[in-house]
Amino acid sequence: MSDNTASRMAREGNGGPAPSLATTRDEILAAVRRQFRADPSGLSIQAVAAEAHVSRQTVHHYFGGLKGLRAALAAEGLDVGTAQDEPTRDRLIEAAVRLFSRPGSGLISIEAIAAEAGLTKGAFYHHFTDRAELLTAVARRISPVEEMRSQIEPAVGLSAREGLIAIARAYYSAMRTRADLVRNLAANSSQDPELARVVMSEIIGQGAPLMVAWFALQIQKGNLRPIDPALLIQALFGPVFLLIVLGPAVFDELARIGIHPAIDNVEAYVDLLLHGVAQPDSNSGGTR
Repeated sequence: MSDNTASRMAREGNGGPAPSLATTRDEILAAVRRQFRADPSGLSIQAVAAEAHVSRQTVHHYFGGLKGLRAALAAEGLDVGTAQDEPTRDRLIEAAVRLFSRPGSGLISIEAIAAEAGLTKGAFYHHFTDRAELLTAVARRISPVEEMRSQIEPAVGLSAREGLIAIARAYYSAMRTRADLVRNLAANSSQDPELARVVMSEIIGQGAPLMVAWFALQIQKGNLRPIDPALLIQALFGPVFLLIVLGPAVFDELARIGIHPAIDNVEAYVDLLLHGVAQPDSNSGGTR
């Protein structure tokens, strides 16, 4: 009989009091320590629950899954990283990227992602709390935000025109290499609300605040008239969204017949946004 079993029987036997919440949590954590020290890479919810003599649901209740258990160990100063953690985690992310690169497939399960990576469902939960966490990692893997940030921040000191040109080029360049995958993610999002939320928040939503802040600064400086930044964002990045919808291959075919994307003539496109298509009023000296 294990020490845990004996202590539990002593507390519960003969009508004794049930274990407190703190005691149950401590027993789970003690089991986690023993399991981790015996085999760091083999730590599992099932093994911990068995050793602590509780259900897997109880372990999830106190720690939220394997990630929570490892976080609790890390809080005690234990090095919970293993040499194989990141490669395995990357395999799962890359497997999800491949699956979501196939358009219109709808909801893609944890089992399908694990199978695509050549791993077990248990391996999935070793690295991710749930499907939403993996989807967020996938979106962040392909997000253009950091590339955009490196271009937008230096554009603060430019004129409105030159800044818009720099931002448009940066966003187009960042999204061109991701266009097929982003389009496929969007196609799957129509049947997968969880994925739709992640695509919105991590791919589109993360970049919007950067651009809104830049527009607000230009408005404050008097370089742009006060307008809803969302209107300018939609106008400025319409060509990028068209690229995502049609795909780079279609864009290349259009270019062969003389219909070039706006980004190929970005200076004229930005001027169109800034001044419109109407002829300047001759009485105003050629300015509007």
